[in-house]
Amino acid sequence: MTDPDDLIELDLEACTAARIDLALADPELLSRIAEGGAFGGDYSRSAATAMFKRDHQPAVEDLRAKTRVVEVAPRSWLVRLPIVNSAVFETDEGLVVCDTAMAPGGPALLEAIRSVSDAPIHTIVYSHGHVDHAYGTWALMEDEATIVAGGPRIVAHEGVARRFGYYTRLRGMVARYMNQPPAHLPAGRDDFVWPTVEFRDRIELEVGGEPVHVVHHPAETDDQAYVWLPDRRALYSADYYQGFLPNLGNGKRVQRGTDEWVAALREMADLGPLLLFPGHGGEITDPDLIRSELGIHADAIEHIIDHVVDGLNRRLRKDLIVDTLDWPERFAGHATLKVQYVTPQDIAKMVIKRWTGWWDDIPSHWSPAPLADQAQTIADLAGGTGALVAAARDRLEADVVQACHLADWAWLADPDDPAVEQVVIDAYRARILDPASNTQEMLVYLDQMGAARALQMRAEPTPDRAPDQG
Repeated sequence: MTDPDDLIELDLEACTAARIDLALADPELLSRIAEGGAFGGDYSRSAATAMFKRDHQPAVEDLRAKTRVVEVAPRSWLVRLPIVNSAVFETDEGLVVCDTAMAPGGPALLEAIRSVSDAPIHTIVYSHGHVDHAYGTWALMEDEATIVAGGPRIVAHEGVARRFGYYTRLRGMVARYMNQPPAHLPAGRDDFVWPTVEFRDRIELEVGGEPVHVVHHPAETDDQAYVWLPDRRALYSADYYQGFLPNLGNGKRVQRGTDEWVAALREMADLGPLLLFPGHGGEITDPDLIRSELGIHADAIEHIIDHVVDGLNRRLRKDLIVDTLDWPERFAGHATLKVQYVTPQDIAKMVIKRWTGWWDDIPSHWSPAPLADQAQTIADLAGGTGALVAAARDRLEADVVQACHLADWAWLADPDDPAVEQVVIDAYRARILDPASNTQEMLVYLDQMGAARALQMRAEPTPDRAPDQG
């Protein structure tokens, strides 16, 4: 039986190599994951796997090659990097830059800015502290025009500093759940460019005679804010609006805003923007479309919230609340509510988490037996792990979800069994290729495949050590 500490060591040292091995042998896997992993933009595999590393040259060069600038209005640009956007507004006093991409995206962002303006960077706004929005600042700080101007002020909600601290304190966990090399994670204060101006609820700035309002509502993070330029009627919506079903039900992230997300969407719509610059996806320049888009996203999230609240008040078991969620055609058929990164059911789980504890309403799960012991009991009842493997293979085409359940029990009972390792790889490959799977769950499945492949690779003979012949 594989020791838990051995599996931890395996995860840190071998699973990345195993995932690469799987991808090289089966490019269809990465192609499927990339469908949603681009977040409404171009996809860069090198950037997606090196988001925290400033000098990761493959990512730096790929981001440079794929970044483009869209002039949305006079002196107003949306910089479209792979995965994420930045918005740039030129004023008579200098530039306002909303978000700065991931760490290796800094050089590409700076080059994009300098391709349209040689004005100094006056103000940088972090819409929130996620790595793809606030880590490319270092390159902007090295720009000659910025240095001459004395350096920009950096505006952010007071929670961004806490988020930076979270990235250092939990760097091993963040590396695991974000599929990043642990050595890339920030280790101390010098690995960040910190805000110089913080606010709590809202802050009203002036740059070049123009008002710039930054307004906070918890949503994808508890430190998120949008940017409103009233004179231009231009809105940088950050990650409140993403052009697909929002990343609200993320099973690997801390609790996310629910009612506040709805409030932000409705508040932004009421501003009457003429131009919308999203944190992900393309710009919108039709004011009626902006209002309707913000409105239907608010309605969709509110629909899920109301369903969960009703179920909790009816004392339904949590899984039944999720399973009975209806998704009307008004939402299911809407182009920008496409299930890409999470599902409505995933969002329902996050809403449930907001108001309840960790218990899932199954009595035996309050103080359960260790999972490995449960798995061994199930394997014994099935007639051994071989029977579980056979049952999983029998269901691969007809019911891939049940096949993965069976593969999990076999894995938990005996991960060292080669037949178990292979059925895990095969079952989760089928699950990734299943059209019903979304990006966030695909990444979980790829991780599990990587763990199984890592055990296979550890058992395989190396070139300088042939297997025993005797």
